[in-house]
This record gives sequence, C-alpha cells and structure tokens, in this order.
Amino acid sequence: MNTAINITLWIIQIILCIKMISVSYTHGLRQSQSTMQDAIQKMGAFSRPLHGLISICTFIAAIGLVLPGVLGSPVWITPVMSAVLSAMLLASIFFHVKSRTSPKIFVSVVLFAFAVLVAYGRWMLVSL
Repeated sequence: MNTAINITLWIIQIILCIKMISVSYTHGLRQSQSTMQDAIQKMGAFSRPLHGLISICTFIAAIGLVLPGVLGSPVWITPVMSAVLSAMLLASIFFHVKSRTSPKIFVSVVLFAFAVLVAYGRWMLVSL
C-alpha cells in the first residue's frame, strides 16, 4: 500500500513540477504575450514585478518538489515546497478571478488540489 501511495505521489510531483516550470516560464519570461499583457493591464502597475517574483518562487517550489527525492536532500523540503506552492496556487485563483481568465481558474483549482495532496501525502502518509 505504501509503495502505491509513494508511486502516485511521485507521479503527481513530477506533473506539478513540469507544469509549474512552464508557468514560471510563461509568467516570467513571456510577459509580452497578448494574453499576459491583458492580464497585467487589468491587475495594475504592480502586476509586472509581481509576475516576476511569482515566476522565481514558482520555479524554486517546482524544483523543490522533485529534487530532494532525487538527490537525497532533507525530506522535509518537498512537503514544505508543496505547501508553499499550494498557497501560491490559492492566490493565483484570486488573481485569475480578478483578471477574468476563467479557464485558468479551473487549472489552478486542480493544481491546488494536487499540491495539497502532495503536501499531505509527504507529511502524513509516505516520507521520501
């Protein structure tokens, strides 16, 4: 049973890592896209630096989901990074509602659920 949970958590961690790295790229390096420009305008002047900060934090959290298990780093890093990612995804739901990008809201909710599942699973069920 623990092996199945461990494998499931690893799959979710890898999916989250890949998706969050792509989010980091699009929010940080591709702010010139028309979709991003519209959202930045709706959010106001503080939005551009906030997107940069979110991009950096998202990248660090994404790497923190997988790298500790691969390198044998301290096992507490993965659930902490997953909890941080959960908080960021919860905030992203608010920002997507404010910028009225409804398809992104559903994706954020699903990713939030995955991040919470990984945090709970790695803290309570199966450690790395």
